[in-house]
Amino acid sequence: MSIKAILEAMVLLIQQHKELNELSSQKMELIKANDMEQLSELLKNESKLIRVIEETERTRQEKMSVFFKERNIGETEGTVSNLAKHLPAEHQGPLFKLQENLLQEMARLRQTEALNRRLLEDSLHFVQLTLDMIQPDPDAVHYSHPDRKEGKHPEGYSIFDSKA
Repeated sequence: MSIKAILEAMVLLIQQHKELNELSSQKMELIKANDMEQLSELLKNESKLIRVIEETERTRQEKMSVFFKERNIGETEGTVSNLAKHLPAEHQGPLFKLQENLLQEMARLRQTEALNRRLLEDSLHFVQLTLDMIQPDPDAVHYSHPDRKEGKHPEGYSIFDSKA
């Protein structure tokens, strides 16, 4: 397995993360517009893309394992750091550049998803507040005289009216 195949897998991961970032930005706009049908469709597409990214990552890991086995390297983890230890200097530069690009895309994705989560939390809080205003607390509603004790009637008062 050549280093070129591993670098190509990393380029593909970066491209897929960029697509996921685009979907995340679109999701933010759909949340703001309260377009639930489009949001539902977008979430399905996002799920598919996440599965594709997971498969690409597995492929990258497999390529790294083959690379290590072919060279009789006893590395168990297929990380960029482990790979860089066993590469000539001319291949380390592009590898670290790809790693940096991937980390930037992932950081951007985390930031956008945090904003989306905050938007959803605020929206849920607003809905809960509206429901609380529409449906008041039943314990707060009193239809009795404030001087009268709850559940007790004043002396001389009877439920049965004997004068009738």
